[in-house]
Amino acid sequence: MTFTILGRDHETGELGIAVATYSLAVGATCPRILPGIAVATAQASTIPAIAEEIMELLEDGNDPLEAFIRALANDEHPEFRQVAVMLPHGDTLVHSGINIKPISGHLNGDNCTAVGNFFTNHEVLSAMVAGFQIPTTENKADRILANRLLSALHSGKQAGGRSGIDGLHLNERSVCLIVGTPGDKFPIDIRIDASEDAIPDLRSTYENYSPMHQFHLHSAENPTNLPSQDDWVKSLDS
Repeated sequence: MTFTILGRDHETGELGIAVATYSLAVGATCPRILPGIAVATAQASTIPAIAEEIMELLEDGNDPLEAFIRALANDEHPEFRQVAVMLPHGDTLVHSGINIKPISGHLNGDNCTAVGNFFTNHEVLSAMVAGFQIPTTENKADRILANRLLSALHSGKQAGGRSGIDGLHLNERSVCLIVGTPGDKFPIDIRIDASEDAIPDLRSTYENYSPMHQFHLHSAENPTNLPSQDDWVKSLDS
């Protein structure tokens, strides 16, 4: 009961992922990222160890396909897993086990991959890919990777989102957004763990946090003479 978008910005080198599901606290279990190396999700019958092992193997310099195959081979129940990986140049690897719930699958787009299971219809994936594409608007904020990932989740929701075993629509109760830039001390990592309508909540949380991300990066890099958070916010408004 999960739908996910993995994407990249070919200009900035950012990799990112956004996940929405009926299950609670999805940000703690499905997504993993190594900025500049890969972003991944292991979902359906979720087990974090698969994505974690893929990341460890890639960080050690292993071939991506070999890392992907090895991590799945080490799992006892790959037929119940759905795993997707995106690499820095946009290459993707996807596994959808034969026992994950229909409607399920994935769809590659320009610099993105939509993947999920238990969809209400076959249009959800294509709607997510369309929602991710660079908008024609002149608003630069709309072109930021994080906003495009959020747009993809919104489009998937509007297209029908996920269903339960009875075929009826289920609300998204938890969501997450992670965007990593090569060289940064840590990524944007935002999640809504329990909500009755989590995607709008995630959008609101991101809009509140986004101006502060550079503050926290500066704090990690060199806190000397860094203004207070309140003064930082005031400087943004001036």
